Amino acid sequence: MTSIDPRDWYRTRRLSWMPVHFTRVSLEAINIFAFEDIESWIEEHTQGRYAVCSYPVNQGSKLVSKTYAGFENPVEATYFSLSYLSNQKSWWS
Repeated sequence: MTSIDPRDWYRTRRLSWMPVHFTRVSLEAINIFAFEDIESWIEEHTQGRYAVCSYPVNQGSKLVSKTYAGFENPVEATYFSLSYLSNQKSWWS
C-alpha cells in the first residue's frame, strides 16, 4: 500500500523561496534548460523540503543571477551533489 506524504498532498514540499537554514547547492555548471529535470530528480529521490531559486549575486562590478537548489536536510543536499550533479555535463561541454 502506498502512503501519501502530506507535504506532497498540500504542496508544501517544494518552496518558492529558500529559507536561510536550507543547505544551498550551486547549479552554476548545469544547463539552464535542465531545471525541470533537476526538480523531477529531487521529487523522485528525496523526501524533505526543497527549493530551486535564482538570486542576484555581486560579482566584481556586475550583478549576476545565480541559481541554487536548497535542501532542508543537509544529507539530501550531499546526496543530490554526489548522485545528480556528479553525473551531469557542464553547460559549456
